[in-house]
Formats: sequence, structure tokens, C-alpha cells
Amino acid sequence: MILIADLGATNARFCITVDNETYTNQANYPIKEYDSIDNLCLKYFSDHALESVERAVIGVAAPIIGDQVSFVNADLKFSILELEKNIFQKGLIIVNDLELQGHAIFNLKPEDISYIGGKRLNDGTKILVAPGTGLGLAGIEGSSVIATEAGHINIADKNDISELKEIINNFVLEKGRNPNYEDFLSGKGITFFHKCLSGLSDETLTSEEILKRRNDEHCDKTIKLMNYLLSSYLKYMALVWGASGGVLISGSIVNSLLSEEHYSEFRKNFEDSDTMRHVLSEIPLALVKTKDIGFAGGLELSKKFN
Repeated sequence: MILIADLGATNARFCITVDNETYTNQANYPIKEYDSIDNLCLKYFSDHALESVERAVIGVAAPIIGDQVSFVNADLKFSILELEKNIFQKGLIIVNDLELQGHAIFNLKPEDISYIGGKRLNDGTKILVAPGTGLGLAGIEGSSVIATEAGHINIADKNDISELKEIINNFVLEKGRNPNYEDFLSGKGITFFHKCLSGLSDETLTSEEILKRRNDEHCDKTIKLMNYLLSSYLKYMALVWGASGGVLISGSIVNSLLSEEHYSEFRKNFEDSDTMRHVLSEIPLALVKTKDIGFAGGLELSKKFN
């Protein structure tokens, strides 16, 4: 019995696998209500009456650069060695949450993918991008998945949209620094865009509500600007990584943000380059529809215990 956990900055998602192919006992807990990974795991075990769970695959919304792990967008940190000693004595795999999700790409089914344009994924280098509470990016090269912190790159200066320039200026005035892509391509970015566009000083709508109100003028403009910024970001990252195998985007935000009516404009902006259009036009671009992509990636990593 192996625990699979996908621990983001907002939600902690858990499941169990016994065969490395399927999972059961799914559960979701708010990260902010727990002060340690140990307590989160023990709460899950208690709620589901689970015993003898001594192995785990855990993805965390944090860079893994040593034994001590600190979440980027949540007040949580832990020691990998202590977690293994206290709970998972027979084996523990800790990876970045986008690295966890990236392992799901190796076994996607055709129905899991919606292509934005005509190209299909191939064996070349790929990237997976997932906006959420933060902005994650993982590179996929052969059978390897590489975690990054590419969401923290500052937004490129070049853009021709006056509303976006104004939003950037508002952010600088409010925060005292230049925005990075994670500031905007995230749940908090959606609400900030809407606040700036609507002129409301006290934002009352959640990011989920904004993405559902397509008939509202300010919500619709927020969606269009977010799609523009996301497609631009994917363009830059595809060129940096040489992602000839494809660019994939996943998560609840992009699945709400990007509908088929936006595909043509999204693809057009992705390919917009004075010098690299011929390269970008050949890169597959796809929306991953899989809901629990972290669990799917965890199943792949759990096979390492065999």
C-alpha cells in the first residue's frame, strides 16, 4: 500500500494505490489548516482507517534543494529525513508538484488531450505548465522530468495592450516591485486583473466566479487578457526549452479559462514572433483534461518501489 499525495499551496490531495495502476480513497484537505506534513498524513490515515502505509510518493509546491523543504506560497516546511523516519520507513519519494504531474504525461490517453491547433505530441522535449495558486513548469526530456521555478521570471516588457500595461503599473505601485508570471498567471492574478479592470477596490468575486461570468464585461476582458499573457508565456518557455515535442497546460484554472472558441486566437498569439514563427508553428500545443493529474503521475513514480 503506497500513499500518493499532491500537496499544493491551497489543497492537499491524497489517495492510495496497491497495484501501481489504480488509486482509491481520494481525499482533499485545506493546507492552511495544518502545521505539518506529518499531521496531514496522519489525519488522512485516520479518516480512512488506513494502516501499514509505510511508503509514499509526495509532490510538494516547493523547490527540492536539500533535506529541508519550504513551500513557496504556504506557511509550511518539513524535513524529508524526519518524515521518512517518522512515518514512511519503507520508502519515500519527494518531488516538486509539477515534477509529480509531469510523470503522468507518459501515459496520457487520447481522450485526456485537447489539441490547440493541428500538431500532435511527439517524442521531442516537452514542457508542462500549470497555473494554480502559483505557476508551475516542468520539463520532460525522454523519461526524465525536470522541476523548475520558471514562474518567478519577471514579465517581459514588450506588450502592446494598454490594459495590461496599466495592470502592470498598478501592481508596481501596490507591491513596490515588478510582477513575475506567477503573480499574474494564477488564481490571485485573476482577481487582481478583475479588480484593476472593474475599478473595484474591494474584490468580492473569487477567481472561479470570474472565470464563469463570461457575459460580464470585466470578467470577459480578464479572461481574454489572461489567455493573451498565458499564450505569450508558453511561447517564451517553448523557445527556451526547445520544446519540439509539445507544450502542455493543465489544471482547473486553464480548463476553465480556455474554451475551444479561444483556441484560434490562443494559437495565433503563441506563434506570433518576428524571427521564430516557423519554429513555433511546428510545436504541438495541448490542454490536458485529466482532473487528477498528480495522482496519475504518482502512479508512475510508485512503480519505482517494485
